[in-house]
Amino acid sequence: MAAARVASSAPPAGARTILSVNSLTVDFQTEEGVVSALDRVSLELRSGETLGVLGESGSGKTTLALAAMTLLPENATVEGEVRFYGEPIAGPDISGSGVRRLRRAQRKKLSEKFQQLRWQGISMVFQGSMNAFNPVYTIEKQIAETFRLHTPFTEPQIHAKVLESIRRAGLDPRVLKAFPHELSGGMKQRAVVAMALALDPKLVIADEPTTGLDVVTQARLIAELKQLRKSVIGSMIVISHDIGVIAQLADHVAVLYSGRTMEYGTASDIFLHPGNPYTQALIESYPSLAKARAPISGIPGAPPDPIHPPAGCRFAPRCAFVQEVCRATEPPLVEIAPGHTSACHFAKEVLRGAAVRTVGPGEPLPPMETLPAPDDGGSILESSGLTKYFNLRGSASGALFAPSSAKRLVRAVDHVDFDMRRSEILAVVGESGSGKTTLGKTTLRLLDPSGGKLLFRLPPRPPGASDPPGSGRPGSVPAAPKPIDVVRLRPGGIEQRMFRRATQMIFQDPYDSIDPNMRIFDIVSEPLIAHHEDADPDRVLRRVESALATARLAPPSNYLDRYPHELSGGERQRVAAARALVMDPPFLVADEPISMLDVSLRAGFLNLLRRLRSELGTSILYITHDIASARYVADRILVMYLGVGVELGPSEAVIRTPLHPYTKALIQAVPLPTPEWNPGELEILGEIGNAVDVPKGCRFARRCPYRQSQCDTTPPPKQGGSGHWYLCHFTQEELAKIPKARSGPGGPAIPSALHPLNCPSCGAPLTPAADGTVITCQYCGRSFTVGSTTP
Repeated sequence: MAAARVASSAPPAGARTILSVNSLTVDFQTEEGVVSALDRVSLELRSGETLGVLGESGSGKTTLALAAMTLLPENATVEGEVRFYGEPIAGPDISGSGVRRLRRAQRKKLSEKFQQLRWQGISMVFQGSMNAFNPVYTIEKQIAETFRLHTPFTEPQIHAKVLESIRRAGLDPRVLKAFPHELSGGMKQRAVVAMALALDPKLVIADEPTTGLDVVTQARLIAELKQLRKSVIGSMIVISHDIGVIAQLADHVAVLYSGRTMEYGTASDIFLHPGNPYTQALIESYPSLAKARAPISGIPGAPPDPIHPPAGCRFAPRCAFVQEVCRATEPPLVEIAPGHTSACHFAKEVLRGAAVRTVGPGEPLPPMETLPAPDDGGSILESSGLTKYFNLRGSASGALFAPSSAKRLVRAVDHVDFDMRRSEILAVVGESGSGKTTLGKTTLRLLDPSGGKLLFRLPPRPPGASDPPGSGRPGSVPAAPKPIDVVRLRPGGIEQRMFRRATQMIFQDPYDSIDPNMRIFDIVSEPLIAHHEDADPDRVLRRVESALATARLAPPSNYLDRYPHELSGGERQRVAAARALVMDPPFLVADEPISMLDVSLRAGFLNLLRRLRSELGTSILYITHDIASARYVADRILVMYLGVGVELGPSEAVIRTPLHPYTKALIQAVPLPTPEWNPGELEILGEIGNAVDVPKGCRFARRCPYRQSQCDTTPPPKQGGSGHWYLCHFTQEELAKIPKARSGPGGPAIPSALHPLNCPSCGAPLTPAADGTVITCQYCGRSFTVGSTTP
């Protein structure tokens, strides 16, 4: 696909085509039928460019990557071709089922050719870093294996190359001695990048490189990939459903839907002047900190069945501008501006904003009102000094490596204070390892607290209520004579049963709460049976259907006899929500419920949470590292770092006027869906530490650019008012006068004195620390002073 390019994204002079995809069609033969994964896709990538591939799950993004990596399985039937520097690497005779028709000698020769191509010509950064690593090998051994398989280098040469690879990926060479599980998520992902770049490939394919990473780690990885593009990476393909990531990394963007190219153009064309209804719908579904806090709508429905796709435009059943011609005739890919193409019958009208909306919103969007000031007795939950410690010797690694006399504690939640009002959504945000999930599970008494107070107030039963006590319907839970002390609940007691009926949890992975071997009806009705809520089959059926309808799974009768694997990811997460809602709980914990959903499905689930709050009066503890979604859905935000709440306030106040340096860094790291966004220098140093060797003073001191001597020795006091407070030694006026420590452009580099350390005795990674700091290894128990005994 030839494309005129704007000056800002023009390729280097003399740039040549690296990868060309010509009318590529890929079908998979399955027991249920032929799955159409790609349908006549044509793309072009030139040297020095980055191509972003954007779309929902099932759009064909990963199949395109597998074709480029020559990894299509034997049940694939291929038409068209993919060429790398003019040489065919995918086609009818050399891919998928075509390989079986070759002679044995031909297959062997083809395999040797492709083996040489992989890692040296084209390499891949896999979606999950653990998918690329063997958990029983050190990082060094796994990167070195790439050189042993593909080069004639000697062992000393390999060692030197491995060191070079790990350094240019922004990692300290001492991580080479660590195993994958000993590294943080961001460090593992950067190690995968190091392995992908080890042999200096001409093309790097990054498949969802930031999925599951918190915003700070994601911002660092984006900055590092940008830096590597200038010096190491020749060309790159970035595959993602995250609009912000694509906007930051890509020069050109291809939007795929149901295996077809819906739109293609420069990043500025796609994100600033979209010319396809599907692209517009994706952008409108993305909660952004740059937009006003207003309701957002997801894309109704789900992608089409790849075995029985609809006639005409495949997006027509979900399109707001659909007309009869869309359902009958497939739209051609037409040029609507120089280098900007779109597959839509009304592409030019969409580009000009003149397209006529023919389909109204499926349902009214939830209100965005905020809660009034709390009144006496308005809290449903009050936490005072809530604490949860884990004994490190209780884990396998702790029992193996910790000294027998040592009592090592992981301070996952350490004296956290907060309260929740009735009908309120409180968001808990922070990096991975900050204690968010532990706080949620401890609040529900899924984990036994180590100390503190946690008072839960059941909603009073309204006058005239006729439902029997404990029925689980709104307002029917009997009022307790006094608040329930969750910390001191007696197992099997009446108060524990009352508390269990009134609280539920939506887990990050829906399969944590739904059995893949059970029907949807059995999954949703299981809590009713477990709590002996209702024995009448008709009433149980009505309550299950009501819960499914509340979770926007309509009509409920279409879901009762289906199994989880027959549903989309968004539908499975809604089933998990229906299972939690069937008891009509007044309090709900939602732990990262949208992290595994496409951007088009996230808006629908966030709107569901707001409806539960406004229509049913449900109080929700919403745990996330997505600050944009926290702002959209929550009334207030609690920011956590290493087990401690460092800031709490109304969501708009926290986002617009953050007070704590850590909160400022989190907000600064959130990418905006525009190519012009530049985070500048992140106000945060190093990696998040562990919750074992925590500082005596401020937990954030080791990474804070405003760090002073008292930060290391004295716990910080609360600053600000009761409605919006933060933990810090300094007021906002005092912080403004302190010179900030520099973290490097975009935040990828950190001062050498704060580099991640490894224990000189056992090699385990340690918390970043400054020279002169005394650190104790949590694995072998050895203590040493940084700068004097480190290797």
